Amino acid sequence: MKKIIFTDRVKQNVGLDFFEELSDLEVLTAYSYADALKIHRREKAALIITELYGSGISAKQFCGQIRDDGELRDVSIIVCCRDNEIELGEAAQCRTNAVLILPLRGAVLRRKVSELLSIPARSNFHVQFSARANGSARMSIDCLAENISVTGMLIKADAELRRGDLLQYSLDLTPARSFPMQAEIVRNDGSRYGVRFSRINPAALRAIEALVSQNPSRGKGQEISSF
Repeated sequence: MKKIIFTDRVKQNVGLDFFEELSDLEVLTAYSYADALKIHRREKAALIITELYGSGISAKQFCGQIRDDGELRDVSIIVCCRDNEIELGEAAQCRTNAVLILPLRGAVLRRKVSELLSIPARSNFHVQFSARANGSARMSIDCLAENISVTGMLIKADAELRRGDLLQYSLDLTPARSFPMQAEIVRNDGSRYGVRFSRINPAALRAIEALVSQNPSRGKGQEISSF
């Protein structure tokens, strides 16, 4: 599973809806550049999103330390700054993959994250189903799917599930056919859970691809607040 590091000041101002779309990723929070380096060294993130002015070293030094380290350099970096000559000039000296302007626009951030991480397209998908949980919680639970991609779903469930729990269920993907499936809990946020398919047959995959192509999920415009 790909991992994305947000520095705290950026994450605090990103709308909840954005994180709901990241069910295929593990989101980690860093509270300084040093913390981000420590987390990245341990977790080997796929993407780091930070602000130009963090605590401790400069953004230029932070990016340089990553790019000059053979074990850390294989990561995409987004630096966020305000739209003025001084900050844009400083951001341009950082060895980043992208510079985004504050206040951030949700559609722009989504597009750039998807571009850098090749996140699969999603479709709104509202279907109720029952699942059997195997893991820390062994029970039958009622679930409501909210969106779907070829790799997983965002669901709501009135149950206490943990990362790593497995769900087994049947899902109606076409009017005439239900597919047996298995998925792993990879993210939880209250009663919402990101699940990643761990077993899916080719016919079910084709049905999901058709759903996504017919009804791709759209952003809601500017969902991310300014700093």
